[in-house]
Amino acid sequence: MADDTEAAGREAAQRVLLVSPKTSFGPKLQRTYAGGLGTVNPGERNVLPPLDLLRIAGVLRAAGCVPRIVDEEVDGPLPPLADARGGRGEADMVICQVSLAAMREDVRRLTEFAAAGLRTFAYSSIRGHDQWQEILTTSGCEAVILPEAIPSLGHLVEARATGALAIPGLITAGTARDPGRLPHVYGDLADEPLPARDLVDHRRYVFPALPGERITTMNASFGCPYPCGFYCPYPLGEGKKVRAYPVERIAAEFEQCAQLGITAVVFRDPVFTFERRRTVALCEAVKKAGSGIRWWCETRIDRLDEELIRVMVDAGCVGVEVGVESGDTRMHDTAVRKRLGLDTVRAFHRTARQTGLNMLFLLLFGLPGETRQSIANTLEFILELGLASEEFNVGVITPYPGTALHALALDRGWIRGDQDQFTSFDVVMRTDELTEDDLTEALALTEELHRINGGCAPAEALAAYRSRVRNWAGTTPAPHGRSA
Repeated sequence: MADDTEAAGREAAQRVLLVSPKTSFGPKLQRTYAGGLGTVNPGERNVLPPLDLLRIAGVLRAAGCVPRIVDEEVDGPLPPLADARGGRGEADMVICQVSLAAMREDVRRLTEFAAAGLRTFAYSSIRGHDQWQEILTTSGCEAVILPEAIPSLGHLVEARATGALAIPGLITAGTARDPGRLPHVYGDLADEPLPARDLVDHRRYVFPALPGERITTMNASFGCPYPCGFYCPYPLGEGKKVRAYPVERIAAEFEQCAQLGITAVVFRDPVFTFERRRTVALCEAVKKAGSGIRWWCETRIDRLDEELIRVMVDAGCVGVEVGVESGDTRMHDTAVRKRLGLDTVRAFHRTARQTGLNMLFLLLFGLPGETRQSIANTLEFILELGLASEEFNVGVITPYPGTALHALALDRGWIRGDQDQFTSFDVVMRTDELTEDDLTEALALTEELHRINGGCAPAEALAAYRSRVRNWAGTTPAPHGRSA
């Protein structure tokens, strides 16, 4: 009798297919970057597992579902699914990831799933009402799932998505038409099941800063409260309040990873070291777990100090990426909004070198107020620090829908590109100071600097490069990185 009951339960279990679609961008599309909106960096070699789908699968499994994850970029495209009408289908429900630059390709994939008679949902960090309506009306999916809905997704197996279904962060046709800004409402992270990391093959993922490892991704926290949210998309997708998993939960995730043979973790927190005491406790817990797993994170320079860096390195941290944005003092004073002085950046750089911590400086061209001269000062700052090509990454300003920058750029008529080009590395807008051609030329100068490998190039090659940058800017880079 018990066996019959278990069999009936298995037959009734909802089969949920979670798909990260293959797109024309190929592996260059990093769906978890830019606050979950995704980036496409031509020079990127990362191929990271779909962390949000792993989280969703963990929640659905705990609710009695049978989840399956297909990352089409590494697994290959799914063959056409059998028609689900009449109970013949291979799944009962599909949740398909949708990124901003690939939105229209992703929506076409959603439409194919809906045509097979499957319940379909989009999962996305997109915060634009126009984009929500396009996703819903074009694909015919039931709803758009926002990140804050993840802890409550077990309810999707209980009822169809309607305006009355009380799941925060579930966007239906009615919600998408609401012109008001939806608040971020999140559940208790302490209650969220562990991600279902057993559903993907971690040997197939790559993070060049951790070569030869079995890679996974992880969040210890979400959210970013800093004023650079004027242009940064992370507060859009994760909110402005930092919300952290309990330290014990992260230790349990490391234990899970060790059991699965995973040897390296890439943390996707916007500000991993936001709360110093918690960061120390987390490092102690990870070290005590004794898994030997190496890890990488992203944070702010002003949330690091030498003692904390040494604690992190001792717990397995091999590197950090930090948002610097500009090597120009005036830009930091007026536009970057990080309240970060270049001397602080220099001090961090020295400490990282001394402690053996790898680093990646994240830089950005084209903020309002940027000039050719301030860009030249940023390139000179890279040379001053002797950054190797793998130690700096330069993107171009992108007016992500939902940010204050997007509203400003619309008002001033700066936006030129289509959202399919909102990749963080394609020029899609101008400013009052810079044309699209200026920004395209600036990116070309950056690529040239990558090719000559920063401070590793012969002196004559660097001198010739500096001369070209000065000629392009029209003046000599100012001392201490200050533009006029």
